[in-house]
Amino acid sequence: MLIAIDLQNDIFDPSGQRYVEWTQKVRDRIENRIHKAVKDNESIIYTKNLYPDFEHEKRTTESIRFDEKLFCQYRELLGAYGDEYAKTFYGIPPAEALRFEEKYKDEIESGCHIEFIGVETNICVLANIVVVQNIFPHASIKVNKHLVASKNDDLHDKTLEILSNMNVAIIETAD
Repeated sequence: MLIAIDLQNDIFDPSGQRYVEWTQKVRDRIENRIHKAVKDNESIIYTKNLYPDFEHEKRTTESIRFDEKLFCQYRELLGAYGDEYAKTFYGIPPAEALRFEEKYKDEIESGCHIEFIGVETNICVLANIVVVQNIFPHASIKVNKHLVASKNDDLHDKTLEILSNMNVAIIETAD
């Protein structure tokens, strides 16, 4: 199972509100991993960060809608093969978590591995791992350190260290 976190214009497109150049480093690797999941018939889940109403006080609705869209490199793949879970803050909310549990319980309990990819390591990736780990405490969860990224390299590295202490396997394949 592959869980992709926040692969949206906000972070990946140069016109996005929170774009940073480090996304260039993971962009193609993430796409390759999604293609591999499709080829291997893995379940693909992705989160979509939706901005709360108070964001409209800071910027235009048009800017927000652009940032909320899946980045063009992933849009078609995730639209065709992924299962979307919307969130307005860091981790998927309780109703979405329940939907995830109901839909994937048998698959996860049968021993599948759950791999997380996406951004940002120290915020939304971490938060969603905690959500999934609380739903399925015995699940085998892993993070490929070359398929997650953060604006802050130090926080990225510290988060991977914290996750390894939370029984999350940190892998290093450079697909």
